[in-house]
Amino acid sequence: MEPIFFFFIFKHRFRRRALNNFINIKKIRNFKIFDLSGIFKYYILGLPLYLLSKIFTKFFKNFVFISCDGKPQIKEQGINIWFGGTSYKIPNGYKNFKNNCFVFENFSKLEENLLDLYPYNPTESKLLKDYKIVFVGSFNISDFQEIDEIWEKEKKEIFNNLRIIDDYNFWKKYDLHNHARIQTYYLQLKERLRFNLIIELKKIFGNKILVVGSKWKKYINDSLDDEFDLAKISRFYNGNICIDFGSKWGSNIFYPRSVEIIEHGGFLVQLEQSNASKKFYELNIIEKFNNFDQLSKKLNNLINDENVFHQKIYKQNNFFNDPDLNYDTFKKIYEISQKKS
Repeated sequence: MEPIFFFFIFKHRFRRRALNNFINIKKIRNFKIFDLSGIFKYYILGLPLYLLSKIFTKFFKNFVFISCDGKPQIKEQGINIWFGGTSYKIPNGYKNFKNNCFVFENFSKLEENLLDLYPYNPTESKLLKDYKIVFVGSFNISDFQEIDEIWEKEKKEIFNNLRIIDDYNFWKKYDLHNHARIQTYYLQLKERLRFNLIIELKKIFGNKILVVGSKWKKYINDSLDDEFDLAKISRFYNGNICIDFGSKWGSNIFYPRSVEIIEHGGFLVQLEQSNASKKFYELNIIEKFNNFDQLSKKLNNLINDENVFHQKIYKQNNFFNDPDLNYDTFKKIYEISQKKS
């Protein structure tokens, strides 16, 4: 097979964290990957290389350029990954590009180019004696009377089926399915859900659950301040049970936060994602839950049976040590890059 060369060329380095270790992959079979991101490498190497490829197309036919958030906006021979949400968040001038790619499935419509950026080269999980249930994250609840009323009316049913808010018919019942602010309402209902889930879990597990996020201090006395240092966050994750409710923007097993947990040696316990490749659930690589009762029982079993937990975290860590796991992802990126906008 002839080699294909992939180049990350985006200006702002903060998106490197969203890509996790995916950006550190150097080679998979016939694919060779180069990181030319960040202001210095972007202007000195990345952008000039991209401009040359547009002039001398015959010599660069096996080159694929990967940009983030439209900076730069690549029209052909590459892709644009949007991390800031679903296709609803794309600026109008870029919406019609066929090489726009997303890492969240939109709950109200299928995204055309959804990418799974699988964990790569995870840190070895520590087998701790005094391991914890960990949740790292904040909440941002805004005043919406409509959503407060829906929450009060539906909270029991939502706790029994945590995925119900991804159902088109749920919103149709309140005549909101075609509302101009449906995405905002969806986000706000998700915010209320994760807030109340954590509050209830804290009542059950007490000091066995560690909550990281400054906003929680008003409600959870022993919660910790916000933490943005990845090395310190890694210490919260590694060897512990890590709760993940999925992205508030949409659905995907493998989005930046869940991948971050796995790559830093945490054991992912995740709200089942609607778009997911089911093999990761069916192989019991990732522990999933669909309702509050199921979540609390799974956490209780894991926190009280050290042998079972250590077996599961070892299995997850070992599975994602496969260096070829992202081969199909790069193959899909190449195929999308060949589309003409």
